[in-house]
Amino acid sequence: MAQFNKDTQTYIDGRRILHDVQMISNKNGDIVTTDNRFPVDIEGQTININPLPSTTGFGQIHKFGAVPAMSQDTNGSIWDENDTVYPWTTVDANTVLTVNVVAPNNEGSARTTHNGDTVEIQGLDGNYNPQTETVTISGSSATTTNTFKRVFRASFTNGGSFDPNSERILIKSGGTTVAKILENIGQTMMSIYTIPAGKTGYLMRLDVTAQGTATGSFKLYCRDDGVGSFRVKHTAEVNGVGGAYQLEYPIPQSLAEKTDIDARMHTLSNNGRYTCTFDILLVENP
Repeated sequence: MAQFNKDTQTYIDGRRILHDVQMISNKNGDIVTTDNRFPVDIEGQTININPLPSTTGFGQIHKFGAVPAMSQDTNGSIWDENDTVYPWTTVDANTVLTVNVVAPNNEGSARTTHNGDTVEIQGLDGNYNPQTETVTISGSSATTTNTFKRVFRASFTNGGSFDPNSERILIKSGGTTVAKILENIGQTMMSIYTIPAGKTGYLMRLDVTAQGTATGSFKLYCRDDGVGSFRVKHTAEVNGVGGAYQLEYPIPQSLAEKTDIDARMHTLSNNGRYTCTFDILLVENP
């Protein structure tokens, strides 16, 4: 067809040459116009999506941890306790937790410095449902009202200032430490997590670092569905001189509900401080 200018009522440049005209239609064959839009369209700098997708049933977990100073040729979880595999059997007993404030370099010495301050504990209850409880320190200790089957984060709030904790804070199940807030940190540094009941986790990204010239053999352990034994799901060799080890999964790795995750390091000839970070997308099961 020819090009025609409706304003001047003449053919453009007097031309009557046939040419192709392309139009966009939707799946029903209707021409797309401003009154008949695509499900997704762009207006200026605003992107409108119609209908809007539901965000219900999704969540994200960003876990990060560090082990202060592991010994040479030693296995341990990447958390706030040196040279120790995380005590899963102890926390699995599903008991109340006690909070103890102690001296930074002498965990047998109680301190009352944080009397009246609070500690928030995050974890799972006996049915693997998310649970959070905040306790107030009385003197040098506190006890939770709820029982916890899993603990994966704790944080400190100073009731009188913006400063983090100056003393060390231990969270114990029975007599065993299952979480620890090191002095001047303000929260735990635990590269462990458990997928809550009714959720599927998708592991998106993994980062591991070693301090300075430290070397180590990293292993990501999982205990599928909360039963049986841990087994290795990923391994890597890390060297502080070589920089961070980073893995962004091209296909996110699915983790069923109740799956325990434990990032561990086996130190080699050079030892030191190690860190691990991972990101998980949580999706509610149908």
